[in-house]
Amino acid sequence: MSHRIAIGSIFTECNHFRGNPLTLEDFSRNELRRGTEVLEQSSGTVGGMLHVLADQGCDVSPLLVASTCPGGPVSSGCYRQLKTELLERLRTALPVAGVLLSLHGAATVEDVDDLEGDLLEAVRGIVGEAVLVVATLDLHAHVTDCMVHNADALVAWETYPHRDAFTTGERGARLLLDMLEGRCRPTMAMAKVPVMVTAIHGGTEGEGPFADCMRMAKREEGKSGVLSTSMFLVHPYVDLPEMGGGCVVITDNDLEAAVTLASSIAEYYWQRRMDLEPVLHTPESAIRLG
Repeated sequence: MSHRIAIGSIFTECNHFRGNPLTLEDFSRNELRRGTEVLEQSSGTVGGMLHVLADQGCDVSPLLVASTCPGGPVSSGCYRQLKTELLERLRTALPVAGVLLSLHGAATVEDVDDLEGDLLEAVRGIVGEAVLVVATLDLHAHVTDCMVHNADALVAWETYPHRDAFTTGERGARLLLDMLEGRCRPTMAMAKVPVMVTAIHGGTEGEGPFADCMRMAKREEGKSGVLSTSMFLVHPYVDLPEMGGGCVVITDNDLEAAVTLASSIAEYYWQRRMDLEPVLHTPESAIRLG
């Protein structure tokens, strides 16, 4: 069955402690695709989404894809313009069976703390509760209640340093299509603990505390109706309420199991919190060690 799927993205990572506000010029200089230009994307998360949708013969409604390098919060005017364009294209595309969004999870606006939650809420307000909304996130996302409430599924990158943007886009698209085909009924839970650390021990391969957490979470996928597990090492350079790291678990129509597993993984993350801290040196000791 061919499904009509809308696809879009507003993607960046923000820093509340340094960096100039990100403007439309920053997005234009890096990546800003509108309408059918989106269909030219062959890499990154959006490229992975498009690859799966094309392979399954879906009718794609391209919205807007805007991404730029990390900086300060997105300027209010820039976000309003990008958000307005994306939503207007979405309204024009209706009716759609689903919406796929490539997001970061640690983007903020000068006057909006939670860019991703705000955008997901606006999308949900347009398409209604019956239309499925799936978003991909960076594993450094600050996952908020608003994101969880307004998405049917949140799927995160699995590697740091990052090398799985394309395959994460594929995973998100496949999960959406499984939902549309009635192969699963996702229920999602987020559990987080008040841990904020740098990415120094945040690698996902080899020996290391976050690598251990990631492997623990990923071992559960495919077991007892677990559709997806996503670990989050929250981006520590945004200054927002309820910061912390943890896990999002998506199960097949079993919210209690999602809550239990997410809580268990978050508890393990909490147990490893001191291992995530780097060794600190004074300038004098660092010089001696060097």
